[in-house]
Amino acid sequence: MKSSYKIENNPYKTHWYNRRAAYWIDKHLDRDSGDMGQIEVIRLDPAPGVAPSEKPPVRIFLGTEPGQYRATRVFVWSVMQVRNPARQYEIHLMSNIAGIPRVSWKTGFTNYRYAIPHLAGNTGRAIYNDVDQIYLTDPAALFDMEMGGKGVLAISVKENSVMLIDCDRMAPMWTLDDVKAGKTHDHFKRAMEAGGLFGEMPGTWNSRDGEFPIAQTDCLHYTTLHTQPWKPFPSLLVYRDNPLGQVWHDLEKSADAAGYLLFTKERPSAEFHRLIAQYQQMHDAPEIFPGSQVRKYFAAIADLARETGATGILDYGAGKAINYQTIPGEPDDSPWRQSTALPGIRVRCYDPGHAPFAELDGDERHDGVISTDVVEHLSPFDVPWVIDEMFGLARKFVFIVAACYPAIKTLPDGRNAHTTQQQPYWWHTQMALAARRHPGLRWQLTCQQKGRLGRRQTIFTEASALPLD
Repeated sequence: MKSSYKIENNPYKTHWYNRRAAYWIDKHLDRDSGDMGQIEVIRLDPAPGVAPSEKPPVRIFLGTEPGQYRATRVFVWSVMQVRNPARQYEIHLMSNIAGIPRVSWKTGFTNYRYAIPHLAGNTGRAIYNDVDQIYLTDPAALFDMEMGGKGVLAISVKENSVMLIDCDRMAPMWTLDDVKAGKTHDHFKRAMEAGGLFGEMPGTWNSRDGEFPIAQTDCLHYTTLHTQPWKPFPSLLVYRDNPLGQVWHDLEKSADAAGYLLFTKERPSAEFHRLIAQYQQMHDAPEIFPGSQVRKYFAAIADLARETGATGILDYGAGKAINYQTIPGEPDDSPWRQSTALPGIRVRCYDPGHAPFAELDGDERHDGVISTDVVEHLSPFDVPWVIDEMFGLARKFVFIVAACYPAIKTLPDGRNAHTTQQQPYWWHTQMALAARRHPGLRWQLTCQQKGRLGRRQTIFTEASALPLD
């Protein structure tokens, strides 16, 4: 049956000639359920020295996925630029939510929007945004908008990529059970219309690719997939320039200049602590995480050390460091080690999951920072700040190896130990972003892949073409 909600003559459509061959092979029609048991929330508290507003927090539920990290960061940064400093904001990152099947979803977050009443406790108001949007004015004005007794405001019934939702009213019609059952957009939209609960919001709150002049736009939506400025999936789409792309790039560069990251070492994701606790538990077994992978890369590391004149290296995520030897004169439990494969180099071992190496001095810096069998074990939201920290700890070079495939090991909670499995382009982007914030360093990224034809690796360096513009 043809959907009654199909947008005819859609000017934002991505046609077959905008897609690469890989798209037709990898359409994610059998996308797995996510593994995040708890949604990450970014809270923006009232600014210091400002009398807090008595109005309720502005709750935004953002539909996103790991591959859209750049867009997620810039979305949040855009809110920070236009927010009311007296008010609290909550940005709920709906990404890889556990227990919700995603069969035939167009994106990794397509139908999360209909679970928002449940996720918001079936009470109060919530804004929904797709990740491919930025705010140019304060979203509090949308959050506080008069709803006239309606349950949902959007620019049309068909286009609900920005919504203001009355969660109390929509809770009986938009249920988590129906989302889990795989109900389609049509089901949820018809339930809304049947209850007379749809209302129209001004189009400036969902200005698709510049439908309204920038000066009149409240929320700019980069709707056309193959013109999104951050080019999230170049293996699937043939990207073209967006006339308003510079607006997005200027926001990202201002976030870089401010050193802004979604999460940091001082404020990591909630998932980070859960994973560290599991790795500490796994380290109790002597054969787990021995730190053996680094030996495969000693030759490449030695070359970088020689070329940069490095004499001191930090092994970030060294495990039990079985490939290193103690240094004469150092205590047996010292984190400082050496290897005959790295002549003349002192190696500082660090691993937050292994007690002997679990701490770093606050002002500690090293000529080089190396990391193997580490970054893929993090939450996707924590990868950027951990890589950024590695760059911040290095004087001369950074060397990272990322596995792009499932691990043999599983975590105590049953998940695969490689909690971030992304393609080389994604990892290259994380390195390039960190390098842009820490200019002047040599770096090398080695991405390891497994496929039907065996293993292969892709190497990126600071001389590689940047995937950022």
